[in-house]
Amino acid sequence: MKHLVITVIGQDRPGLVGALSDTVYQHQGNWLGSSMSKLAGQFAGILQVDVPEGSVKSLRQAMSKLDGLNIHIAEDSHTSPAPKQLQTLTVTGNDRPGIVKEVTTRLSELGINIYKLKTDTHSAPNWGYPIFTAWFELEIPASLSVATVQQQLESLADDLTIDFEEPEGIEVH
Repeated sequence: MKHLVITVIGQDRPGLVGALSDTVYQHQGNWLGSSMSKLAGQFAGILQVDVPEGSVKSLRQAMSKLDGLNIHIAEDSHTSPAPKQLQTLTVTGNDRPGIVKEVTTRLSELGINIYKLKTDTHSAPNWGYPIFTAWFELEIPASLSVATVQQQLESLADDLTIDFEEPEGIEVH
């Protein structure tokens, strides 16, 4: 079996996920995991599938024929990485340009891989100004302490709240 990671973007419409899942199924594929969202009227998704080696080429061709979608397919190179700690990080602060850049730059400098990232901006209750929140799932090298990471992130700005917790039920492949 070949492990594929497929990214998809295009104008959102009913039936898109059904078309993707049918195409995977028609090529003897097994849908392993996905994350999909509607952002600014666009459908954006990433999915991981297993398909028989002999079906990879025909799956690529069938995916390229799905109307109105930009699709990229990458084969998983599955190597054995060094042991890592998995941690969930929540960053909260007054919304302003550059928060994601500052946090991700510092994480990269520390050798930390971002496993997942989700962000949101909303009005603060009773205050009315925008609050930015980012939820990260991180792969932290075993040699790096969470306390060190927290200290490094807290040094970025006084108005950011940095909270860590161990995630539940996450497997790193």
